Amino acid sequence: MGMIFLGLRNLLRNKSRLALIVVLIGAPFFLLLAMQSIGEAVDQQTAEMNRSVNTVLQLRARGSMGHVNMSNQDRLLPDSVVEKVRAIDHVIQVEPYLLAMSPTTLPNFAMHVGLAPAAVKRLESHGESGNPRIIAGREFTPEDAGQDVAIIGQGYAEWAGIKPEDIGKATFTADPTRTHPVIYGINRPKRTLRIIGMYASGYVFGDLQMFIPIDTFRSIYGIEHGFSWVFVQADSVDNVAAIAQRLQETVGDVADILAPKSAAVFTATTSRTVIQLAGAGGVAALVLMIVVVFFVLLMQVRERAREIGTLKAIGASNGGVTIQFLTEAIAFTVLGGLLGVVVFQLLGEAITARLFSLGIGSFLPSQYKPLFDSLSVSSHVSGSVLVLVVAVAVFAAVIGSSYGVWQAIKLSPLEAMKDE
Repeated sequence: MGMIFLGLRNLLRNKSRLALIVVLIGAPFFLLLAMQSIGEAVDQQTAEMNRSVNTVLQLRARGSMGHVNMSNQDRLLPDSVVEKVRAIDHVIQVEPYLLAMSPTTLPNFAMHVGLAPAAVKRLESHGESGNPRIIAGREFTPEDAGQDVAIIGQGYAEWAGIKPEDIGKATFTADPTRTHPVIYGINRPKRTLRIIGMYASGYVFGDLQMFIPIDTFRSIYGIEHGFSWVFVQADSVDNVAAIAQRLQETVGDVADILAPKSAAVFTATTSRTVIQLAGAGGVAALVLMIVVVFFVLLMQVRERAREIGTLKAIGASNGGVTIQFLTEAIAFTVLGGLLGVVVFQLLGEAITARLFSLGIGSFLPSQYKPLFDSLSVSSHVSGSVLVLVVAVAVFAAVIGSSYGVWQAIKLSPLEAMKDE
């Protein structure tokens, strides 16, 4: 036990050495936790998209996109569709939406979406599971129904000159009279909306939307009846086919019935790419951690050959010397790992965003480069991952220290002191 206590006491003998070794060991610990966090966040987002999209069907007016101001695509579903759909067995949620297109910088446009305040914020043509992450401001509340408020995508906000710090005070003027090669103007007065929230979806077009309470939308665009979309959620994947059949029988004469595929595309392409890159980054971080721990502790043992010689000269056994240095090595590793965990919990989200941008974002298609903004990266450290990482690091520390000590204790006390 005496040599263990001596090893622990030696940690504080050179505080500069202690700080340097702990930082060198803590850095790859942090990097590994960051890569794991990115992978888990994408896994969670993909699972949520698959869970909700796989149980959802979409209705649109037959042969129409359902956008209230889109040339030749402005036919809407009749109001009666909603009640008919709600009466179908195993349907647990029915959400109607209204959509209008709004010109931005030609040839682009944004989408205005009217919805109930509690409804899922769905993204037109992609990721219909919706509910992108709010990055500034707040979500809708029931009190927002019929009010002149909106939640805007970060891309649309950038075009409009609205910054995250402006949310809550910023306004946006909805102008139904504006036109575009595929948009016709509606002779309605402009309406000023207060922006209460900003969201990030993870891809360019998804961020070019603005969500408005559906009654406010009707007032702005003069749409008294009808819906652009109706989303129907089943209580189970097993009942989706039966519900689709009943929808066809009940409203098929006026509606196209669609099964959104965007989540499957996202899963098969971008999320898989991010997870693979994060996994590769995690392996690289693990290798880096092993190399750093091994060589740092090997070097610090070799630099203390004189001390080993002195210990042997005063009667310390080879086993005792080995125990002392292994105790130091394990303590250094634990302290370095603790530093990595603490820094990750304090600064993990901000630094991980930068790592994502530099290390993974460059490999993604341009439309997915804002993906990190839509991810909910947690600073929580999985116990199983932490145990595995510490075990590997301790193993590397033991091997590195043991090798250095073994080389030193082979020598006589005089040779060890001369060998430094």
